[in-house]
Amino acid sequence: MPADRFRLAGIILTALLLSACAQLSQPVDSEAGYSVRPVFFATTRNDTGKANLNTRFGSIRSAVTYGQHQVAVPSEYPKAHSASFIHWNMTLKRNPDKHVTLLNTTVQNTSEFFFGLEAGVTHPEEPVLVFIHGFNTPFERAARIAAKISYDLDLNNPVTLFAWPSHDRPSTYPADEDNLSWSQPFITGFYDDLMTHLPEQDFIFLGHSMGTRAMTDGLIELLEQRPQVRQRITGVAFAAPDIDAAIFRRDLAPELIRHKLPITLYASRRDLAIYASNQLHKYPRAGYAGEDIVVIPGIDTIDASQAEAEMLGHEYFYQGSHTIRDIYQWLIEGQPASKRQHLVSIFHEDGRYWQLLPELMPDN
Repeated sequence: MPADRFRLAGIILTALLLSACAQLSQPVDSEAGYSVRPVFFATTRNDTGKANLNTRFGSIRSAVTYGQHQVAVPSEYPKAHSASFIHWNMTLKRNPDKHVTLLNTTVQNTSEFFFGLEAGVTHPEEPVLVFIHGFNTPFERAARIAAKISYDLDLNNPVTLFAWPSHDRPSTYPADEDNLSWSQPFITGFYDDLMTHLPEQDFIFLGHSMGTRAMTDGLIELLEQRPQVRQRITGVAFAAPDIDAAIFRRDLAPELIRHKLPITLYASRRDLAIYASNQLHKYPRAGYAGEDIVVIPGIDTIDASQAEAEMLGHEYFYQGSHTIRDIYQWLIEGQPASKRQHLVSIFHEDGRYWQLLPELMPDN
């Protein structure tokens, strides 16, 4: 078969996979082989009103909508599971007994949202996870990512998600950057509302890729306005941050460090998406672990280049078991980088960073 026919066949196959069976709402079945993880969300995406959960919220800017997802996690789903890139990202119809599956989505008003969130915090001694997704992330997938992280970290309280109007294709990178900037005031406001409605609760903030920009700005603005909430932030995780490394060093990191926040930054030189961003912007990104790896006293930088990763090497923080387990030991077990035996200290002209070596990590 000529090369152009191979290429055409590949395009057709990809189109079939991406346009496969619609994900329709399913009732929660107490007798089924899965548990349910609630994901409380705020979003500046447009509500399409469509029955298909894959397209229920689009990529057009809109006023903030609040709501709750019910996400099924199979009963036999192993912790820190290495998720298959194809099975995780393609919109094939999912079986909640076998796959992490969005069962349904309910839109709520502000009062209903925060009443449900407060009622869902059944373990006030544990932190609430606040997640913001990255570039090229459909709404339905963001919900599943949030639920998987919550499951892997063994959190009993609900996870919260802010979903901004990201498109679902790489060619819209500039539009995603603008949409994230447009959403920034709403993200900062969401952080402030969480602190207000859960006044005794601690929080973990985790951002991925481009989403780390909004997480950073939101935390800086929050702490400028309400410095007393600093004691309720038990961890800030930068997963593959798509931020200009020089700007992060000069402007952003000092503002966060000034408040003595517990910060960990995960970077990888095998991250093809961050490498592409390096090339696009002509300057290194903070999530790239090459010669320009970000090393700043007051931040634990983890070089996860040798850790397990999926196809593009960009979503290793939830699709690769090694990084998930390191995050667990840090945020849940409270082990500093210096005490985690799978991390090796590397000395750098700017200080010290850590290299994650999977061979030193226990099997379980």
